[in-house]
Amino acid sequence: MAGTKARYTRLLVGTDGAGAAWDFSTQSNKLGVKLSGNRLDDTTFQATGKTSVAGDPEGSITQNGYFTGPEAGTFDGEMVDAIKNAESLYVAALYGDNVAACPSYVAEKTTAENVAIEGATGGLITVNGDWGSGTGIVRGLRLGSGTVSATGALAYIDLGAAAAGACKAWLFVTGITGTATNATFTVQCDDNTGFSSPTTKGTFTLSAGGTYVLTFTGVERYARLNCTSKGGATNFDLTALIAVTGIT
Repeated sequence: MAGTKARYTRLLVGTDGAGAAWDFSTQSNKLGVKLSGNRLDDTTFQATGKTSVAGDPEGSITQNGYFTGPEAGTFDGEMVDAIKNAESLYVAALYGDNVAACPSYVAEKTTAENVAIEGATGGLITVNGDWGSGTGIVRGLRLGSGTVSATGALAYIDLGAAAAGACKAWLFVTGITGTATNATFTVQCDDNTGFSSPTTKGTFTLSAGGTYVLTFTGVERYARLNCTSKGGATNFDLTALIAVTGIT
């Protein structure tokens, strides 16, 4: 079985709502996600064996990369600011992004816990950082990404099946050319690839970069991101992710 090359990995970091978001992939060379479900011992006298209950799930996202400068927009600059200001962030790790609906792990409302800078003779200066699970790490799929310069739908993804449970979508806006005032992007789904009768599950409204979140219930098999208004901007650099209970 052929594996997937690690270069198809992407790291996104964004503020909670309007602010800014960054794609730190070109400054990184290692990205890890760790999830764990601890068991809490509740064994008592007279028990026939050891017993336990499930504890709260835990997790973290870690990054290794290179120092490119201390300015705003660099990994070092933004990590130091995030720690100093105790910023609430969304962090997404995408794996195998040579596939449209690649798996994505999102740490919600997390904080930058550590940043380490190291230099050694004969090598490059490295910058490593990590984030905790925040309010939770959610596994989803990439819904769409790229530079959006016109209204209309992006390519759809196949979720494999419809689902009736809780759903969530995130929109990381890493760049805006021009000025946007209340630009809108919708999440749509349908039971056919032609989207003959699409259902709108929610609308992202934005005037700045950052990370925006939608929650909704139920989704049909096929889903897509649709730009319904650019709000006066020329184009957007963005990545949308979606999580569906029971599927992702």
